[in-house]
Amino acid sequence: MAEIDDLSNPVLALDNLCVSYDTREGAVPAVVDVSLSLQQGECVGLVGESGCGKTTVALAIMRYLGAHGRLMRGRILFKGRDLLQLSPKMLRQVRGAEVTMVYQEPTTALNPSLTIGTQLQEVCAITGG
Repeated sequence: MAEIDDLSNPVLALDNLCVSYDTREGAVPAVVDVSLSLQQGECVGLVGESGCGKTTVALAIMRYLGAHGRLMRGRILFKGRDLLQLSPKMLRQVRGAEVTMVYQEPTTALNPSLTIGTQLQEVCAITGG
């Protein structure tokens, strides 16, 4: 396991990530062999046409693929920990506190780092409801 404070190790590394979605017609590949490495202080932008897998990569990192999404192979390392090997409890401790997802439409999506109650209270405060 990599040392968390070791700046020579990537904060996030995807290694040959492959994701498919189950459909009535069978498994449909959505992401094939994506690899990237992100060092401390770096940022990366995923760009491409609609439907090319940008959101699926982010959802895979968060392990939010839903019932039909499948991580077929690859590794997702965050601070030296393989996120695919974490228990649901350990994953919940990482989400929001260390890893979060900024959605494309932030005004229409819930914030995963806040409780739903807090977000609904904000809506009521804004609208006077």
